[in-house]
Amino acid sequence: MERNSRFLIKEYHRALVPVMISVLGGTINAIIDSAFVTRRLDSGALAAITYSMPVFLVLCLCGCLFGVGASILSARSLGEHDKDKATGYYHSMITLSLITGILFIAFGIFCTDIITTILCADPNLYSSVKEYVTITLRGAPFYILIYVPNYYLQLDGKGKNLSVMMLIMIISDIILDYVFLYVADLGIGGAATASVLSVALSVIYGFICLQDKNGMFRIDIRKLKVHDVGDICKFGSVSALGSLLDVARLFFLNRIIFSSSGMSGMEVWAVLNALSELSLCILTGIPRTAIPLLGIYHTGHDNEGLRLVMKIEVKTGLFLISVYSVLLIVFSGPIRIFYKMDNAFLFPLICLGLSVVFELICSILGSFYNVTKRILLANILMSLRILVCPVLTAWLLMRAGFDIFLFLPIGMGLVVISIPLLSYIRSKFKHEDGHELSKLLLLDDFMEKNGRVKTFSIVASDENICSASEGITEFCTEHDMDHKLAMKLGLSLEEVMTVVAKRSLLKSDDPVEVRVYAYNGVFGIGIMCFGKKFDPFVVSDDEDEMFMGIRMIEKISKNRKYIYTLGMNILSVEF
Repeated sequence: MERNSRFLIKEYHRALVPVMISVLGGTINAIIDSAFVTRRLDSGALAAITYSMPVFLVLCLCGCLFGVGASILSARSLGEHDKDKATGYYHSMITLSLITGILFIAFGIFCTDIITTILCADPNLYSSVKEYVTITLRGAPFYILIYVPNYYLQLDGKGKNLSVMMLIMIISDIILDYVFLYVADLGIGGAATASVLSVALSVIYGFICLQDKNGMFRIDIRKLKVHDVGDICKFGSVSALGSLLDVARLFFLNRIIFSSSGMSGMEVWAVLNALSELSLCILTGIPRTAIPLLGIYHTGHDNEGLRLVMKIEVKTGLFLISVYSVLLIVFSGPIRIFYKMDNAFLFPLICLGLSVVFELICSILGSFYNVTKRILLANILMSLRILVCPVLTAWLLMRAGFDIFLFLPIGMGLVVISIPLLSYIRSKFKHEDGHELSKLLLLDDFMEKNGRVKTFSIVASDENICSASEGITEFCTEHDMDHKLAMKLGLSLEEVMTVVAKRSLLKSDDPVEVRVYAYNGVFGIGIMCFGKKFDPFVVSDDEDEMFMGIRMIEKISKNRKYIYTLGMNILSVEF
């Protein structure tokens, strides 16, 4: 019996599309606004949106800080089978989002002129930038709160609802943009209002879905308190830093590109920004889909599972980002016509296409380091990726007189080159429990190297379950468990797997993942499978005789934990 990647591939791809659509929702909104503004108004209005973008990114910073931090902690808590702790982080995120959104509204009332003066480099666009910034800040609570269902619908196994939520935002934004710009003729303020209202509708739908009676993350007003802020901010700091550095990056690059190429360069830069937003569904969606799985496997010390998830991320991501890059180049002509570009546009698109391939690798590794508690390394990588390398490269190219948009692939290539060096230094800097860490992923492989763990995947037929039971018995005997006890354990687990497979209504080809380990006198068994929610240790009295093996497990086990998340039954038992 061997472990294969079918289980993880199926779970990852099942969650990927809804997550990509959720990321695409915000991206499409930006593209929709840019397209409507460009065709209804002029390129100056598009530049005004670009100048205003740092305000939106600051709101994203707060949403990412709370959303990524809380969701990672919830995923890790679910890996430990602690439902109360997972829902506690959820309620803390809601409370923090509400408070922060209200503070942004107050800030916007008193400081809009100051913000606009700082952001706008072109005096002719001052009024347009101010109007867009004002309306965006009025909608701050919705822009931050949308991250709550965005992350927790995935954890609750409601991928379809997550997709619908984003479709509501996209469709309503298209309709409202048309009404406000063409019918009501509200100008750039109409585009900003359409974005706020479409996000608000999406947020409302998302929270309604989370309130489902069978959901894990239902709002309990009594739990709406602020606690564990330090841990939430710690794990969310990487994504929040990325949003913060995005603000600084746009600020500096806007000025460098304006100094190098004038208004024509800014128009190209504005379109590249809009198109690069489209790539975020891959650059952000690929690693974000893996966060719950990485959190569960890391708390379970399943290094093999972590590596399999990473391989799936890289293969899937490189395929999708390559398709995106090729489409940019193939459709360079229609893109130029759509955005009314008079300048040469193919070369900047090639630069963008190359840069996102490098950026994907950085994004996947940065997210992995964050979830696996290498937070300082993740923050260093984020700083290099978002700000240091792109801005420094752009400045040097401007001084040298080269094409300014070469900064995109060159800057990101420098980041990729730096990753092996950074991880090597980190692996030498500190070892855990006296064990050496692997060079790139920085994992402690002591148990794997010493044969203390075995993981395999089976299709839940009676024959396969019987073979799995025998394999578990042999493993326990090899690691000094009493032979008779190992036999009882194997037979009992055979019944547990059979009951779980039948009661969770697994399909005939659905895999079951089994993991057994022995470390420091503790024997542990883990079982993961798809299907309907079913806890085998909650049995009614009239079924008691049917579950003799389960009763035996209860008598001889030290800890028994069950959780249902990501549409999976996850069971662990320790002896």
